[in-house]
Amino acid sequence: MTPRKAQHLSAMLLVIGMLTMLCAYVWEPLFFVGAVIAVSSLIPHFLFNRCPHCGKLLGKSLGKYCQFCGKDIEKS
Repeated sequence: MTPRKAQHLSAMLLVIGMLTMLCAYVWEPLFFVGAVIAVSSLIPHFLFNRCPHCGKLLGKSLGKYCQFCGKDIEKS
C-alpha cells in the first residue's frame, strides 16, 4: 500500500468512526463501536505511512518527495 493510499484510508476510517459516534444519539452502544473504528485509523498511519526508501514516518506530509531523504515517495 502506498503512503498516499494509507493516508486516505486513515482519514476515511476516522470520519466513519466519528459519524458512527454521532449516531450514538439513537443507540448508545454505537459510541463504543465508533470509538474503535476511529482509533483503528492509527493502524494504517503507523504501518504504511513510511518512505519506501529510508523507512521514516512521513507524518502528514502529502508531498511528492520524502522530506528526509528527498526521493520520490510513489516510486520504490
